[in-house]
Amino acid sequence: MKIGIYGGAFDPFHNGHLSMIRGAIASKKVDRVLVIPTGMPCFKPARNVTLSPYRFYMVKQALKDEPKCDVCDIEQVFGEPSYTLTTLKNLRKQKVVSDKDELYFICGSDLLFEFESWWKPEEILKQAKLLCALRPGIDEGQARNQAMHLEEIFDTKIKFFPIEGVEVASSVLRKDADWEKEKTIPDSVRKFIRTHDLYCEDAPLMHVSDETYKLLMKHCFTLFHEMSGKRLLHSINVCVLSARYALRFGADPDKCALAGLLHDCAKELPEQQQIDLAAKIIHGYVPGKQILHSPAGAVYAKEHYGIEDQEILDAIQYHTIGREIMTITDKIVYLADKVEPGRDYDDLSMIRRYAENDLNAALIECYCAIKESFARKGLAIHEDTKKSLAYLLANRSQ
Repeated sequence: MKIGIYGGAFDPFHNGHLSMIRGAIASKKVDRVLVIPTGMPCFKPARNVTLSPYRFYMVKQALKDEPKCDVCDIEQVFGEPSYTLTTLKNLRKQKVVSDKDELYFICGSDLLFEFESWWKPEEILKQAKLLCALRPGIDEGQARNQAMHLEEIFDTKIKFFPIEGVEVASSVLRKDADWEKEKTIPDSVRKFIRTHDLYCEDAPLMHVSDETYKLLMKHCFTLFHEMSGKRLLHSINVCVLSARYALRFGADPDKCALAGLLHDCAKELPEQQQIDLAAKIIHGYVPGKQILHSPAGAVYAKEHYGIEDQEILDAIQYHTIGREIMTITDKIVYLADKVEPGRDYDDLSMIRRYAENDLNAALIECYCAIKESFARKGLAIHEDTKKSLAYLLANRSQ
C-alpha cells in the first residue's frame, strides 16, 4: 500500500491542511494518508506551541469523517522531540505501517528549498519519498527545478500533486483570533476552539516558569497513556483555568497549573488500585466511589508523577469535596474543576461571573449550587463541604 505521511503542529488545523490531505488522496499517488500532529517540537520554542493533546484531539475531530485518512498518535505516545526521521522509523518499528508499505512524505513545494537543511535528509529519503503539493505562491518552475536538484543529490524521485488554493496560515489565525472567518478552518475545529477556549488573549500558561511548563508537557504525554481523551482535555482545561485564577487572585500559577493538570490523575485507574492508594493517607474507611480518586490522586501524583509539594497534593486531595479551611490553591483548583470552559451545565454563569473578581464569593455560589442540585435528588452534600461552606459564610467579610 502507498501511504502518505502528513505531519505538522496543526496549531490550529485549518482548511489549508485539509486541502493538502484531500489533494494527496485525489491525486491517487497514495492510497491512504496518516496525519501526525507534532508531539514535542524540535525547532520551535515549546511555549509557542499549544499543548499537544489539544492539537491531537482537534485534528481527530476535524478528520473524523474524512475518508482514507487516519490520525496517528505516535508522537504523543513517545513524547520525544519530533524529528521526521525518528517518527518515520517509529512507524515501522511499532508496526503502524508494514515493511511492505511505500511511504510518501507529504509536504508543500516550499519545503523543497529548505529540505537540505533538515536533520539527516538522506536518511529521511531512505524511509519515504517526497510527495509535494504545488502550493499557491510558489513558482512551479522553480519548485520543479529544485526537485530535480534534490533528486540528483539524494538519488530519489519526487512527485507532485495539485491542490486548491487556500491561502491561510496558522500563525495568522492565532494572531487574529477571528474564528468566524469563512474558509479558514473547518466548523468542527471552530467548535473545538470555542469549547476549550483555545488561543485566549491572556495565555495563562505563558506566566508559569520554564521548569513548570516543561513538567506540564511531560505530564501531558504520560496522561495521554493513562486517561481518555475527554478526561485529558478536561484536565488541561482545569490546568489553564487554574493558572488564570492564580494570576487573578495572587496565588502561585506554577502550583495551581500542576495541581489542575493532575487533579484527576487517578480517576481512570482500577477501583481497587484507587482504594489501595487512598488507604495510604485515609485510614479507617473507604471514600465513596465518586470522591475516591481525590485522595488516591494525591498519592498517585506523588508516587507516579514525582510531586512533592504538599500544597499541590492537598489541592488534588480536596478538589471534589473541599475542606473546612481551604488554601487559595485548594479553592482555585476546586473551582476550576467545576467551571472550566468545557463544562456546559446550566447554572455556571453566575459562578463564572463571581470568579471574575471574588474567589470566595464564587466558591460560595458553587457550593450552594451543588447543595441545591443534591437536594433535588434527595441527597445531602458531604460533611466536609458543609464545613467549608459554613466557614466561608462565617468569614465572608474578612
